[in-house]
Amino acid sequence: MAITFTWSVNDMHKVTATGAVYKVEWNCSGTDADTSVSHSRSGSYLHTNDDGVQATPDHTAEGFIAYASLTEANALDWVKAGGVQAHNEGLITSAITAKIAGAGNSTGMPW
Repeated sequence: MAITFTWSVNDMHKVTATGAVYKVEWNCSGTDADTSVSHSRSGSYLHTNDDGVQATPDHTAEGFIAYASLTEANALDWVKAGGVQAHNEGLITSAITAKIAGAGNSTGMPW
């Protein structure tokens, strides 16, 4: 079983005046190459400060990326950090494995 994962950004929320993105809505889908069975998950990334508290990014901080310069890859780096990628890809893999295992089962009645 070889699963290909595709991550994407559905939307971003920002402070208009500064361009600071504080929320990223994402989707991750996985597809098994052998069976074409797929599963997906969606979620939101919320920016937090060093103490883990939700906060608006400091647009004056070093390393801040201006909104106009952001790429989907930048946003997905934020989303995937902290174990989010491994956790969600693991859940998707488990769901696909269960779907494949159950493929030989069916429902219904003989009459």
